[in-house]
Amino acid sequence: MHILAIDVGTSAVKAAVLDQSTAQPVVAPAKASYDLAHPTPDAAEIPPERLWKAVSDAAKEAIHAASGYLIEGIGLSCLTPALVLLDQHDQPLAPIWIHLDRRSRPLARTVWQDVGQEFLYTIGNRPLPGGMSALCYGQLIVDEPGIRKQVRHYLHANGWLAYRMTGVRAFDPGNASFTGLYGTVTDRQWSSRWCDYFGVDRDWLPDVVCGSTTLGGLRAQIAAEWGVPAGVPVKLGTADTSSAILATGMQGNDLLHVVGTTQVLATLPPHPVPDERRLTRLLGVGDAYVYVTHNPVGGVALSWSNELAFRDVSAEDFYGKLIFEALARRPKVTLDPPFLGGDRLEIEARFAGFQGLSLTTDRMDLLAAVLVAMRNGHRAAYAALDRDEAPERVYLTGGGADIVKALLPEYGAAELKLIEEGSLRGVAKLWG
Repeated sequence: MHILAIDVGTSAVKAAVLDQSTAQPVVAPAKASYDLAHPTPDAAEIPPERLWKAVSDAAKEAIHAASGYLIEGIGLSCLTPALVLLDQHDQPLAPIWIHLDRRSRPLARTVWQDVGQEFLYTIGNRPLPGGMSALCYGQLIVDEPGIRKQVRHYLHANGWLAYRMTGVRAFDPGNASFTGLYGTVTDRQWSSRWCDYFGVDRDWLPDVVCGSTTLGGLRAQIAAEWGVPAGVPVKLGTADTSSAILATGMQGNDLLHVVGTTQVLATLPPHPVPDERRLTRLLGVGDAYVYVTHNPVGGVALSWSNELAFRDVSAEDFYGKLIFEALARRPKVTLDPPFLGGDRLEIEARFAGFQGLSLTTDRMDLLAAVLVAMRNGHRAAYAALDRDEAPERVYLTGGGADIVKALLPEYGAAELKLIEEGSLRGVAKLWG
């Protein structure tokens, strides 16, 4: 069986025809990039039609590249949360606010002060700006009060895309966990308490179904445009990190380590307990829960260091030699605060800064300070997972395995397994 997998990220959509049994692309994935809109410094949004065009372009390119293969299913992996509000004619009322948006900081601060502990122990997470779509909704209504009277449907991006394809609306449990409206660690139902608190009409929210659910068949018009048979089954899918977990086949004593702008650690706890230091949510497929933590000094910090201070050094020498030399150095400066990759788990704005700079500071000191901050950030993120034992396997996506293993002795004797295109390939597991 061959399926079309669509993975929606923060700057591009990837699509590939996969052999479902192996989760391997039959040809190289297609990619359609798009730009985020930043109408204010704290804003991060996507015009809906811009996102749909990127999805459609990537899908068409992937299908064309794999011509000759019969497409028997379509599935989604998608950034989350990404709020989509529809009117009575099913048209988006506003741009899609994504997880990088920080306009709801004032509301997040108020919610945390007002009902923070109650929110944490029912929703599973703090009321994070951008991290809970109900806060995005609340801030949008503050900014544009007239929109509330027009809202008829409240979705996240994967639900909206699936609706465009099938005409059926739904949430998967992973995305529902990131609304701030769902009893993630209580009854796993839409919460009247939190709907009332944020002014969301319960009737706007569709059913919550497993991400492996087939919502319906692909609409004839889209099928004709993409070049696949009408009625091809479409699965809702779930969050991109969850999809990567599905691709690995992780067990309880395994760990996912994603190297990117930040470094993301994820594990599958047997008994979820909310904590301010991490995200606690449902996987989105099946009944499993996920803990997610973040190290704000991610892999991009190394490329930033390379570009900032080592432009005369080849990438091969920088990553293959200088980083390991810097690891052996005791730096004279510190990177503190360390928030080079942003503040995803913070309500207040956080930034990075070097301390102890002097005229004797050299570029190797700066690189060594970044690496120390990366190691310390990892230790804090790892500790927030509350693991009793060292992981048996660490699934690494995003590259840099040699650097990660040298930098992070916590992994000890764990088997380090590289996984490429995890979010994309995890879509195949929706048919597992």
